[in-house]
Amino acid sequence: MKIQDEGTIDNRQRMTDVRDTVEDYAIPPGEEDAAVATAAEEITDVDENPAVDITDDDANNDSTTAAAAAAVGESILESGSAESSEEGTEKDKPVDPNEALLQAMNHKEDGNNHFKSGDLISAARSYRHGTTLLKNLNQGNTGDEQVKQLIIILQTNLSMICFKQKKHKMSRDVASKALEVDNQNVKALYRRAVASRAMGDVDAARADLKEAYKLDPANTAVKKELIAIKKSLEDMKKKEKARLQKAFSSKSGSLLYSDKEAEEKRKLEEKKEQERRDAEALKKRKQEWEDECVRRMSSEPPEEAISYEDWDKAMKKKDEDEEKARKKAKKEEEDRKKEEKRKAREAQKANSQNKDDDSSDDELTESELRSLRGYKKTSDGRTTSYFNREQTEKEKELIGCIKPKKLEEVSSASSSAAASPTSLNNTSSVGSAWNAAGTTWEEKDTSEWCRACLTECLKEATAVFTASNAEQSTYVAVVKEVQSLTGDASVALAGGKKRYIYDFHTSVKYDIINDGDEQIASGTLALPDINSATTAEEELDVDISGWKKAPSGEGVNLEDAVACQNLLVQDVRRSVLRFVEKFNANF
Repeated sequence: MKIQDEGTIDNRQRMTDVRDTVEDYAIPPGEEDAAVATAAEEITDVDENPAVDITDDDANNDSTTAAAAAAVGESILESGSAESSEEGTEKDKPVDPNEALLQAMNHKEDGNNHFKSGDLISAARSYRHGTTLLKNLNQGNTGDEQVKQLIIILQTNLSMICFKQKKHKMSRDVASKALEVDNQNVKALYRRAVASRAMGDVDAARADLKEAYKLDPANTAVKKELIAIKKSLEDMKKKEKARLQKAFSSKSGSLLYSDKEAEEKRKLEEKKEQERRDAEALKKRKQEWEDECVRRMSSEPPEEAISYEDWDKAMKKKDEDEEKARKKAKKEEEDRKKEEKRKAREAQKANSQNKDDDSSDDELTESELRSLRGYKKTSDGRTTSYFNREQTEKEKELIGCIKPKKLEEVSSASSSAAASPTSLNNTSSVGSAWNAAGTTWEEKDTSEWCRACLTECLKEATAVFTASNAEQSTYVAVVKEVQSLTGDASVALAGGKKRYIYDFHTSVKYDIINDGDEQIASGTLALPDINSATTAEEELDVDISGWKKAPSGEGVNLEDAVACQNLLVQDVRRSVLRFVEKFNANF
């Protein structure tokens, strides 16, 4: 079944629309294709103002969208519908594909008739119903070409209806749905471009129109819209250029030049004020000259009048002589005062020297003491700080002799002293002689002694396990070697208390032997963290590695070997606690 769109537009009318478009944009006849090609290639990016709203109103619709659509021909019949809008009712969803296709065509015809009558709402509803009927026939865009063609026509029609209803975002989305079916459909690209331009997204509109122009260079609607976008971008460039010129122009009251203009205005006002003062001074001076001429002519005997230039020159010379005389008198007065001050200092110095002649050379004079600000002399002749307080004889007697004395050798404390960490009776083995009270922090390194003691305690660890079998075999676990013992230890004395600090890491190798002194198993125990924070047996970590030699031999039971191994782990923990006790007791 072949689907055809109804309605045609007269070719003569179509050419008239195109000619009107060309005349609107002042393009010479015969150069339309060249202008469109230039617009498609030379449209450059500009910094568009997001606030600019490029829309097509109803009055301009014939010159931008409706006329362009008419020039393309049968635009009513080939616009889109939103696949995701309304679902339609159950009665509009026949099961038979042929019946669904027939009903979708009927909805398209109804939508066309509603559009011709001006009922845009009913037209949009019909196009939506038709799209909903065909949705199941094109799931995953796998429908046949007839179904796809009808879906594109319904959706592009719906996109045009939404645009006329000023629903520009919905118009763009519906056209995008049509492009999901056929991404090279020129009408769908045109519909989405027009909607994007109406939303202010000129870049997206230009991209869709360029793609449509590549697919169909003879499409007049696409040409017209490309030219319109180019003109709008040029207008935007001109407006932006004018705005920037106004912002940086010194004649437009720009804020960039406001400070400079204010400075120039201030200078001009100061110049005018100076000129006014000079004019007043000149007027006053000429008045004095006139008075001088009158005085000369009325004197007995009369004197000859003098010209203004000669009088002014004589007055200026007189003023200069008076100024020199004033400066000379001022300088002489300053020199006289300086000389008086100098003589007063010399006289004061001579008087102080005469008073100090009878003083002892070992003692500071009163003038010397005054010069040494912040210092004074004590009763025993020492010069000390002004704030130093001299002790009385009674205070010295109470304090006693405070001269440094040699420290006597202090014997080390007995090893049988109490081992309590808070006891002070054993501080001599840790603190120095001067720190017998233990009030100052002092630390002694005991790492070497502690490593030897810990190794000895761990080697003493053993475990004996008697099996519950008929033979009642006995297994003995012993530590053979202490491996890679690292860490350090110290004893600190502070605040009158001892603190035992240690942190060691080691591992031990052990063997399990039977009644006949035969080795039946061996392994390794790791002690990753032996530190002073561990105070209880159960807090000490002992990691049991895999068997180095798995339990084997006649009558050997794995469970018995594991039980003996666990007993050894417990004794290893007790060995660590024995080390701690020895550490506390020895220091």
